[in-house]
Amino acid sequence: MNVNQWNEEFERYKKFPEWNQRKSMTIDEFKSIYWWEYGHRMLGRTVGLIFVGPGLYLLSRNKIPGGMKYKGRLLGLLGLGATQGAIGWWMVKSGLGQNRRGDRKEIRVAPQRLAVHLGMAVTTFTLLMSTSMDIFHRPNIRPMLKFTCGRSVQEIMYASWLRKSSIGLVGLTLATILSGAFVAGNDAGRAYNTFPKMSDDWIPPTKVLFEQFPFYKNFMENTALVQFNHRVLGTTTATMSITLAAISFLHPVGRNILTKQVRNGLATLGGVASIQMSLGVLTLINYVPIPLAAMHQIGSLAVLSSGVYVVHSLKYVGPRFLNAASRHQMRLMQKI
Repeated sequence: MNVNQWNEEFERYKKFPEWNQRKSMTIDEFKSIYWWEYGHRMLGRTVGLIFVGPGLYLLSRNKIPGGMKYKGRLLGLLGLGATQGAIGWWMVKSGLGQNRRGDRKEIRVAPQRLAVHLGMAVTTFTLLMSTSMDIFHRPNIRPMLKFTCGRSVQEIMYASWLRKSSIGLVGLTLATILSGAFVAGNDAGRAYNTFPKMSDDWIPPTKVLFEQFPFYKNFMENTALVQFNHRVLGTTTATMSITLAAISFLHPVGRNILTKQVRNGLATLGGVASIQMSLGVLTLINYVPIPLAAMHQIGSLAVLSSGVYVVHSLKYVGPRFLNAASRHQMRLMQKI
């Protein structure tokens, strides 16, 4: 874009309500926010092309393993990607009108729409990871069945409990990430910049946490409550991750039933969860500098990825594999 084109874009920007709070903005500052927005949109479209192009080729050559199961997954993922684009516009649109709250000087997108947009992105990311792990793991199904058949009932019960706990942890991580969207959407990280207390309180007074009406709006637009929720969820996620990792290494039964992949996954999970919580505290007490905030957001995906990997590595004690292992044992006994 040349100088005239930039000036033309800048004049268009001045027609939107957001300009009223940024009238001191220079053309160079405008270019900065323009490139962030433009880059994000182009990156999203590029991801779509990277997915659709090879996907169509593999479908046309019948090179997708697993038959209709994985074809269905890929079509579902394509649908999620297309829906994400629509949700992105729906989110942006909420920031184009007049200030919807009246009690804030800044015009910004609705936090609940930001949470939906982030939630859809993280869901798509999680399903992509899970699908790719399934495809890479397909050749190892028979050794997994053999490994499961040689374990005691106590060992199977322990590993099954660990798998269910890991699934719960993945859900808790997703909830923590979504709560972070409400913190970002309300700019709530720039308040209560102390830890572990929020100012002088462990728990802010009820009249502060639930000052808005109707009641449900507090969970989406109350600065104190959305930050408190994110603190509690983040601390719980980190504690549970470290505890699961410790149990896997200290429990005597776990040493026999847990594979090397599971132990490595749990060790990684405990480590990245500790780092992620530390990043969260540093981001908060330093008044949310963008580099730290970005690292904290990336860290959330690292915790989520580790949790998904642990769940996948424990598939050998999932219901489907346990049923298959039981049938395999019965066949062996019949041969004897």
